[in-house]
Amino acid sequence: MAGDEQRLSEIRSKATLHSLLATALNYPDLLLAARFKSGEYVAGLLQSLLSSTHTSLGQSIEKLEADCKAEQSSGETELLLELEKDYTRMFFASKPRLAHLFESVYREGRLLQDSTFEIARLYYEAGLAPTEEFRLPPDHIALELEFLSFLFFKEIEGIENEDKEIEEYAKELQAVLTEKHLQPFALNVAAKVSMHAKTSFYKMVAAVILSYYSADSAHYGAASR
Repeated sequence: MAGDEQRLSEIRSKATLHSLLATALNYPDLLLAARFKSGEYVAGLLQSLLSSTHTSLGQSIEKLEADCKAEQSSGETELLLELEKDYTRMFFASKPRLAHLFESVYREGRLLQDSTFEIARLYYEAGLAPTEEFRLPPDHIALELEFLSFLFFKEIEGIENEDKEIEEYAKELQAVLTEKHLQPFALNVAAKVSMHAKTSFYKMVAAVILSYYSADSAHYGAASR
């Protein structure tokens, strides 16, 4: 059943890709800096993209990969400081914001609007409930990316257990999340980060999002502001 194994491998690559992107769009920490410096993070990101889309990365991403290697020569603490400065400047300190981390701000201009509660309902429908330590609004882009990763793994669970109901429901939620929320939002964030990031790391993350979601735009009918 080589076809089934290939299908499962592609879904795993999509799950891994979205988990890595979620990590990148959370506030950077020393673990991320260490993984970036070692080359592990970029290698995993690009391999997951290739395996999930079957497309060439193109010369622009290859150039960014080379730029990342030059950036990786810095020490971990210095590298983390540069990532923190770039992230903070784009998402928190700029006035007006250079890029938005929350879908409700992107769509409706302020936090905790209809899109926030639509996303929260999707989490609930998937059987996920926030813990007491869960302080971020549910429409933070990192949470949406991680949620899509979770849904890919649920699809795999359904396939491996021959449970068609779980498999089809996971795919249904993937489609709603992607078409109505994540794709246009992620493309907007990536376009803004691509324009304003100063570090090669965030330029790379933006390029990967643009590559992945632009490749699917004909299918999902994405629209970017």
